[in-house]
Amino acid sequence: MTPIPLGDNQTYYFVIGHGHWEGSFSFRITSQEKFRQASLGLKNRLLLLGMRLVYRLFGKSRIDSKLWADPDRGVAGVAGNTVRISRFGLTLYLLKETYTLAENGSDVDVHAHERFGPVPFLLTNEKRHPAVIHANAMSSTYFIPLLGADWVANYTVHPDRTHIDGHLTCAFAEAEEIIYKFEDG
Repeated sequence: MTPIPLGDNQTYYFVIGHGHWEGSFSFRITSQEKFRQASLGLKNRLLLLGMRLVYRLFGKSRIDSKLWADPDRGVAGVAGNTVRISRFGLTLYLLKETYTLAENGSDVDVHAHERFGPVPFLLTNEKRHPAVIHANAMSSTYFIPLLGADWVANYTVHPDRTHIDGHLTCAFAEAEEIIYKFEDG
């Protein structure tokens, strides 16, 4: 019996992504004018200004990601990821996501719970957003509502499948993730 080939979204999460990843994260505001003009709300504006200050003073942060996979759940499988961005041992951002994979082999529904800062109950949010895994499972794009703005996150898997570069952008800022596979799931 010939095995059914995996969809790109299944390969991306179940084969390439499954495991523990570590690396660096950076953030910067790219346009002061667009930042001032953006309708962000006071809380999001203060969080963004706080992030800008932290990254100006201390540079890149550490990022850890632990991705699990459950190929037998749902119509095409489900995966999950816990991402922690930290500096000096303090959590700056904690994200717990569940990825529900679509049968078409590329689409993903992301359900996210996020926390800003080291206090577990203070600045939290829950949201849903789409993602697309591209041909050959070597790149992805996430469309993320984050901090009052619409972000696009593009991830590129290196040919060795143990290194991923992420570039996140919105109208006034950008962030960069560089992660390496620490261990398989």
